[in-house]
Amino acid sequence: PSITSSKGHISNQNSNMHEGDHSTIDTDMAFQNSVFSATSEYIITGNELANQTITVSTHGMHILSRPTIICNERRYERNSLLFALGFVLRRNIDPRPYWPLLSNLSSTFRHMEVESEFLTNPTSRPRIQIVLEDILISLNSKQKDCHLLLDDANLLNLQLFKPPPPPT
Repeated sequence: PSITSSKGHISNQNSNMHEGDHSTIDTDMAFQNSVFSATSEYIITGNELANQTITVSTHGMHILSRPTIICNERRYERNSLLFALGFVLRRNIDPRPYWPLLSNLSSTFRHMEVESEFLTNPTSRPRIQIVLEDILISLNSKQKDCHLLLDDANLLNLQLFKPPPPPT
């Protein structure tokens, strides 16, 4: 997968990095911006779709997003923090196995923000991109799993399983 966040887009730019893996979408920036412009209102939503996994299928790809909201009137200038994480998959890839991974990832980032302001603290913000890149590399590996020690209190474990057979 490629990984997106409401703070920016991270993709695997080296298509030879994992031979035989056809799930990652490598595109030029103009195309990415065009797709983002056409789909952003569906993948970065307001409170009404928070904590729901959204899949938009367009432009030969599936765009999975999980908007997440944290309400805290004292901590946030606008009384809450809304962020979205996502995966971008080729259209021929079944998105269903990625839904629990996205849910787990969003939940982990949510808990880290609540506990230590991981998303909003200027000193930890640069680590977000590093973590997302590590997840991308790990999920595109042959093992299709990710085991990252995020900080002293948080460990991220993601495992991509083959999709179940389609309903008959």
